[in-house]
Amino acid sequence: MTQTSTQHTDNKSLIAFILVVLLGGSNSVAIRFSNLELAPFWGAFLRLMPAALIYWAILLLRKMDLPTLKDSAVIAINGFVSTGIGFALLYWGLQTVPVSLATVVISTGPLFTLILAVLHRLEKFRLQSLIGGLIAFSGLAIAINAQPGSRELIPGIIALLIGALISAEGNIIFKIYSVNSTPVSINALSLFSAAVFLGIASFFAKEAWNLPSTTTGWTALAYLILFGSVLMFYLFVYVLTRWTASA
Repeated sequence: MTQTSTQHTDNKSLIAFILVVLLGGSNSVAIRFSNLELAPFWGAFLRLMPAALIYWAILLLRKMDLPTLKDSAVIAINGFVSTGIGFALLYWGLQTVPVSLATVVISTGPLFTLILAVLHRLEKFRLQSLIGGLIAFSGLAIAINAQPGSRELIPGIIALLIGALISAEGNIIFKIYSVNSTPVSINALSLFSAAVFLGIASFFAKEAWNLPSTTTGWTALAYLILFGSVLMFYLFVYVLTRWTASA
């Protein structure tokens, strides 16, 4: 590959990364609107199941192959556990935690990824990463302490932190198995299995299975399906296959 084509590929990855950041930041706002009309686990199910079916439709229409049976099983199980639990905790936490603070808490995910990437021996330990992580966690503690009624927010914050940790571990596994997979196949398998988990969680939580009743609710749900899931997860896996997990 020439230097020009390599630079072009890197620029595409950088643009995809920037879009992931923008879409991911907007998702928290849309989830808060979704939570106003939908129970958290049910709302997450209504988001991920249509997105998964869109990926399956693309997979079938384009006659794309799935990974090997072993890889497919690992991706599906990882989606069920990491993506499913991660989204359940995310939606539950965003019922009480303000979006501005939730975004800061969720941003600890990359810091967890740095640690997990070293533990999985995907990357080498770097002192600057540790220092950056400590600074970030210090900033997080200051942000939480500055929130009015911060004690009441602790359960939601803990849920978001655990969700970020679980999602980070899931991203490492996706990174390991992304070598022989495509963004379409990974998302088709993982989002479908995550939606199954959320449907089961919603059933046992005895949530109301209703649809949005306002234009705002439908707009938030449509955004989360098309832009916050289908587009964002494609771009995320695209970047994950080209960059290191911590990057």
